[in-house]
Amino acid sequence: MHHTTAKVVLVGDSGVGKTGLGWRLAHGEFKEHSSTHGQQFWVLDELGTRRKDGTECEAILWDLAGQPDYRLTHALFLDDADLALVLFDPTDSRDPLHGVEFWLKQLRSGRKKSGEEKDCCPTILVGARADRGEARLTKEEIDEFCHQRGIGGGYLTTSAKEEIGLKELLRRMKEQIAWEQKSATVTTVTFKLIKDYILGLKENRRRRKVIVSQEELRKRLEKTDKEWEFTDAEMMTAVGHLANYGYVHVLRTSEGEERVLLSPELLNNLAASFVLEARRNSKGLGSLEEVRLLAGEYQFRELEKLSEEERDILLDSAALLFLEHNVCFRETDPLGGQSYLVFPELINLKKPLLEDEQPTEDGAAYTVSGAVENVYASLVVLLGYTQTFTRTDQWRSHARYEVGDRLICGFRQEAEGDGELDFVLYFGSDVGAPVRRLFQSLFESFLARRNLNVSRFEPVVCPNGHTLERAVVRTQLRKGSAHTFCSDCGARTPLPRVDEPIQLRQDEQRKVDEQRWFAEQRTRFEQAVFRLSSYAESQRLKRPECFVSYAWGEREQERWVERSLATDLQKAGIGVVLDRWENERVGASVARFVERIEGCDRVIVVGTPLYRKKYENRETDTGYVVAAEVDMIANRLLGMEADKESVLPLLLKGDKKSALPPLLQGRVFADFRQERAYFTTAFDLILDLYGIAHKDTAVADLRESLRESGRL
Repeated sequence: MHHTTAKVVLVGDSGVGKTGLGWRLAHGEFKEHSSTHGQQFWVLDELGTRRKDGTECEAILWDLAGQPDYRLTHALFLDDADLALVLFDPTDSRDPLHGVEFWLKQLRSGRKKSGEEKDCCPTILVGARADRGEARLTKEEIDEFCHQRGIGGGYLTTSAKEEIGLKELLRRMKEQIAWEQKSATVTTVTFKLIKDYILGLKENRRRRKVIVSQEELRKRLEKTDKEWEFTDAEMMTAVGHLANYGYVHVLRTSEGEERVLLSPELLNNLAASFVLEARRNSKGLGSLEEVRLLAGEYQFRELEKLSEEERDILLDSAALLFLEHNVCFRETDPLGGQSYLVFPELINLKKPLLEDEQPTEDGAAYTVSGAVENVYASLVVLLGYTQTFTRTDQWRSHARYEVGDRLICGFRQEAEGDGELDFVLYFGSDVGAPVRRLFQSLFESFLARRNLNVSRFEPVVCPNGHTLERAVVRTQLRKGSAHTFCSDCGARTPLPRVDEPIQLRQDEQRKVDEQRWFAEQRTRFEQAVFRLSSYAESQRLKRPECFVSYAWGEREQERWVERSLATDLQKAGIGVVLDRWENERVGASVARFVERIEGCDRVIVVGTPLYRKKYENRETDTGYVVAAEVDMIANRLLGMEADKESVLPLLLKGDKKSALPPLLQGRVFADFRQERAYFTTAFDLILDLYGIAHKDTAVADLRESLRESGRL
């Protein structure tokens, strides 16, 4: 068999009648519906056809909830639409086309290439619920709107209740779907039978098990036809095709086993519920407590009546969906060890006014249009995933980073319209031009990944030193003006080109490319660590407590220990005893802190030449804390084999002779001297701390994925 599927999306603001129209098109009858939660889909038999080459063509209608909070998740599923029905209420007395502009920009699929802009997917503008009153705009006005925005399917008035305009709508939908241009998948009869079985489940309102193993799926299918013969490979190939078309999702258990989700909208709707719950965070943090989430303590309607195994798999999968798309990041409280999923778009904390705050100055401003949902979140996450810039604070529409010796860089979102955002970069007054160029170039490179229209507006200073208002500069540049006049002194001031590229030296461009690579690797690492932590929880593995012994005195190494190593261990669920987290309060006892080595499950030694020097303890009258720590560690190294194995040496700088005490030089160490190997080495270290074999099926693919991407 040859088969292809078209994805048709119903979009529009809440309450415009999307679900009523979708139900009528799919089932041929009218039914009242409450507001949709998340997503749902139906097969449109009326649009099905057979091509001349024999390919079976099938259309799936996706109904997407219109409330603003659902947009974070909808943005993850719009990029492969073949046709869009954009609904609005033509009787709205305020602004009938309110929200249409937003959805048109979300659907736009391309960037400017060779001077031309690719159209968004074929679109029909639909005025719904025509039975409820008179339209506030004339047909000519709406037709002109469609013409200006390239809506090739035009405008149509409909009523699902009174069956107005439905035949014409179906006719236009058939015209707009380019069946002949869609690639076909070669499948077997098994594919059709499995597909028909799954679609039959959707029409069955009784709750059944919706996540099945390969063996369970086979048994279910065999019950439908005892004469049907098929191999496991044929069945799973068919499942793969169905997943590509959106009929099913292939998920993983925490043990690394595959499962098939027979109701894919369940995952999408659970993701939407995550967003709603994070929005309700009482402290305005836009976050979910990871322990409560994975324990099933949040009340999500999608999990009702599911088995414990199904619940756990869905919760893991929904969290990974957001981590994969950089919509959220994992944050761990260093003192309490509590982990959170933080959604930057949902943070509602205002930036506090601090008297001793370092002075900053604005850099370039940007206007971004197109599919802008999740853009702010993605920028917050990816910039913090680089090796150079460390995210230190985030507030509502505002993120701050540090580089080097507490140099400040950041950006804020200043305005938001339908499908449009305004951003402004800012820097500490002591931040030099190279760091500014790097931050700005990374910011722009991450924007470039998102298929957006981006305009940059550099700060403009008049000949007498006055900085012009950004709004004035934007307005004049959009008019095509080459100059403007200063509002302070009236001086004529030339304007820069909006699209003038940043001039980077070759070494600076290499730095940008390198940091983008680190951000992509960090994204994969965060997903792998989340899955590993979930696996440890499901297996009830003991979460070890680790004492980290390292040398103070080199700022870069201290920052690496605290912000990279210790933080990543905590994200994996490992307890970390770190002096910087526990000894900074006045009156803390350093001696008692060192004694905690005795009670910890593992001791991590971060080897550097400075560590070896402080261990030798020859150049100070007061002695070094490191020397006392090594004395405690030596007790383990002179004990039983299990005691020796509890000490894990790391090499951060130098070689084993110059960086480690003699008793540790003969032991295998984790080598962190190469920055690009950090993620694979750190992941292996976490496995060793848990006592998980590197070849364990639950983690082997995670480990290999990090290694494969690290070699690119």
